[in-house]
Amino acid sequence: MATVGYGEMYPQSPLAHALVSVQAIVGLLSTALVTGLVFTKFSQSTARIVFSDRLALSPMNGVPTLIFRVGNQRENRILEATVRVFLVRTEQTKEGSTFYRTYDLPLVRERSPALSRSFTAMHSVVPGSLLHGKSPEDLEREEVELLVTLVGTDDTSLQPVHARKRYTCADIAFGARLVDVLSVSDDGLLVFDMTHFHDLEPSEPTEDFPYPSPPVNSP
Repeated sequence: MATVGYGEMYPQSPLAHALVSVQAIVGLLSTALVTGLVFTKFSQSTARIVFSDRLALSPMNGVPTLIFRVGNQRENRILEATVRVFLVRTEQTKEGSTFYRTYDLPLVRERSPALSRSFTAMHSVVPGSLLHGKSPEDLEREEVELLVTLVGTDDTSLQPVHARKRYTCADIAFGARLVDVLSVSDDGLLVFDMTHFHDLEPSEPTEDFPYPSPPVNSP
């Protein structure tokens, strides 16, 4: 694997010379291959992305809004972090067969220029939304699932990072909102409290959103 120094033992035929040459080449290629695989494995960025345990559906500025939270547990930033949401539900075709169809669920803002701590994703449940007019019973009957993906670039290694999360219809808390994780300290500094990252609190029912508030942080 290093040099072909025969010493006291050396090949005495053309076939033996060819075998030694092949062994030397294979040894060098094996070392280079193992080195590349190890470097690739340890240089690859691993995303430490956390998603809120549940989604909250309650009015925001008078508009029913589906909200969830995305957080970055690393000290670095994720550049151009893009969040996308896909809705999967069961449908019956005109021929009577069952079909699982996937739809894009548009967000109010799906991209963060530099995700350092937290990003709040929101989907407005307005006419035209797949969730508009749906009750918890409707979502359960249609076996609705939400798939969330995040793609971005690690600002330290410049390697792509990605993460995904799956929510079922039971994970949508009607009449609840996420607890605010930002506050201002006495000396005027902005404080980010990760201990309330997954917490929910009840919202007040309105005429346009009559769903009652569930117990806080109910499973």
